[in-house]
Amino acid sequence: MSTLEHEHAAESHHLAPELVAHQQRRAMQLFILADAVFFACLLFTYFYLRSLNVNDGWLPKDASSAESWQVWLITAVTIVSAVAYRSGESGIRAGRRQQFQTGALVGLLLVVASIGLVIYQAATWPILMSDSSYASIFIVITYTQLVHLVILMVAAVGIWNRGNRGRLDDNHNHAVVVGYFWYWVALTALLGAGTTLFVR
Repeated sequence: MSTLEHEHAAESHHLAPELVAHQQRRAMQLFILADAVFFACLLFTYFYLRSLNVNDGWLPKDASSAESWQVWLITAVTIVSAVAYRSGESGIRAGRRQQFQTGALVGLLLVVASIGLVIYQAATWPILMSDSSYASIFIVITYTQLVHLVILMVAAVGIWNRGNRGRLDDNHNHAVVVGYFWYWVALTALLGAGTTLFVR
């Protein structure tokens, strides 16, 4: 570690824990805001291309669309994972480490299941990027959700490990920060699934 890094670390240790927690939460909120702008652009593109439909290029009559039940199944699993984590987060706030460990682990396993379902969906769906405007933007939205889930899986492993080591017993702010992203991923899954109601 360089001298500059030592000085920065020393300075951060002098900050009040409440201020550090506030900065961490604000950083995650700004990250989610940036991601929300990107995701909003994807949704705008979806509905813009659908309304434009130049030369029947949105979804030609002989073109296939993704199976909506697969999309909603992935969404349901993702939302249940967020509910499980929320239960764990409530536990660590109340000083119940075991409840947090259980909730975080169940949530993590469900996130892994969601990742597997997305990969299966991508391997079996009857569409290609070149098929239609619908196919191109739908695939981009799906892979964006996959990236969200992979990032969430890494964060979930990390926060579960911290909880297992007892590092959240006195300061559960990191659990709260991970929760922000977890709930955001669940919301994006729901919004993305909502596009299946507006295919034709």
